[in-house]
Amino acid sequence: MGQSAALRAALPPLRSPQGIGRRLHMVSTGYPASDLARPSAASALSLLHSRCRTAADSAAGQRKPLLTPAHLDAWAEGSLVRRHAHSRPSSEPYELSSIRELGGGAAMPDGWSSRLVSATGLKPRDGPNQDAFSYTLLEGDWIVCVACDGHGEEGDIIAERVARTIPFFLSSHMPTLGPERSLVRSFQDSQEDLEACLNGAQTFSGTTASAVCIHMETCETWLAVAGDSKITLGDLASSEMVFVTGGHKAHDLPEADRLRECGAQVITKDYGDGDLVSRVFVPGTGVPGLAMSRSLGDGCLKKYGVIATPHVQNVTEHWTACEAPVAVLASDGLWDTITAKETIESLAARYRAGLDVQRGAEVLLRRSQKLWIQSEGDYCDDVTIVLLAPTESLKSRKVPLDKPWRPSVAPSGPTH
Repeated sequence: MGQSAALRAALPPLRSPQGIGRRLHMVSTGYPASDLARPSAASALSLLHSRCRTAADSAAGQRKPLLTPAHLDAWAEGSLVRRHAHSRPSSEPYELSSIRELGGGAAMPDGWSSRLVSATGLKPRDGPNQDAFSYTLLEGDWIVCVACDGHGEEGDIIAERVARTIPFFLSSHMPTLGPERSLVRSFQDSQEDLEACLNGAQTFSGTTASAVCIHMETCETWLAVAGDSKITLGDLASSEMVFVTGGHKAHDLPEADRLRECGAQVITKDYGDGDLVSRVFVPGTGVPGLAMSRSLGDGCLKKYGVIATPHVQNVTEHWTACEAPVAVLASDGLWDTITAKETIESLAARYRAGLDVQRGAEVLLRRSQKLWIQSEGDYCDDVTIVLLAPTESLKSRKVPLDKPWRPSVAPSGPTH
């Protein structure tokens, strides 16, 4: 996670005990062995339903089948998904991650635009980008974007897995549970998946997770966050940031109360001006020193109150009130150097100048990297930015809009 040099020196690093290997079995790598038969879309759908069993089934002790990367591939090309793409981690400093496209690929539906970029930072030990993202268009017209920021020795594996499994589980839950309950269940299902398929890796590694779900017709908009990879909404026409999610820190209430009740060891340092930094440890061990109170993975801390449950918010009113709305998901590689307000203002400046707003995501990424090096000299965090907006929102004021942007259908469901 992103930290200043002073904080890195003052606080123990996130670490795991010796002996945990860098790579595990085939499921850990993210891709099946070449000689494995690829399952059909029908078998992937069957597996999805079996993985999303009720709590009563789980309580009865029935073991869920393992979800392999091949099943995820088959699902992405099956009947529940119209388009899907996810990142594959780069390794060279400042290199952009590649995008792997399945089914309909990364193309957005008519009337919508996106930009998905992620780059490896500069770190003391060479290693892959531990950020990950995914984009999915579900059959029910829900656009789902996910951004993850991994940590620990296996953070890249955990982040990529979660970026893929959250929309996988959402595709099953959304038709019956609705957005709010579906998001909570999907984050929890993704945590259970890590415990089932990557238990060794997820014990001392984990990831943040942030998700945006927007219905492409009604523009009903939901956000879900576990950790500190924030999401911001802005209006390009007014240059205003209209909403930003918070982070989950161990010193914040009620997070601190839950951790204390569960017996976690929390060390907090005050650097003045209200700048608090906290880390969560297994009591008496000095590990792992997690910089947040909610995450997926980090299995060693689950019984001590670090939960995978996201904070879910309906922001439809904020979204539809904007003349030219835009959503930005990002890892703290961006947020530690550029604020949410500055991010929206930067994109809005391109909008007013008639420049490509989508291209502005990569401009922000490179600016963030420059700021990291100016501040730290020898360290730059991984940076991920996912931009999502109606295409009409991205047409500059210098080019008259065909019509003011409005959802084509009134939003369904509650807006509070």
